[in-house]
Amino acid sequence: MSVRDPPSDDFVSPSGRTGLGSLTKYDLLLAAVPALLLGGTLAAVRLALPVSLGTGLGSLFAALLVAYGLFVEPPVRDRDE
Repeated sequence: MSVRDPPSDDFVSPSGRTGLGSLTKYDLLLAAVPALLLGGTLAAVRLALPVSLGTGLGSLFAALLVAYGLFVEPPVRDRDE
């Protein structure tokens, strides 16, 4: 009898945790990117500023978060694994 390989979307984290308890700081960084864009846009509308200004400021902060996640705290695994 052959063993079925799990599909790629059945990924389980190395710690074995699943669900919201397995969120990492990188998951939160990725979730913050669209939140900052939306927040900047909504703030511009609410404060009667140009929408391009609010979206631009939101994207600037989102880009800073992405740069932090890539260069300051990169998601690397130990080479022992």
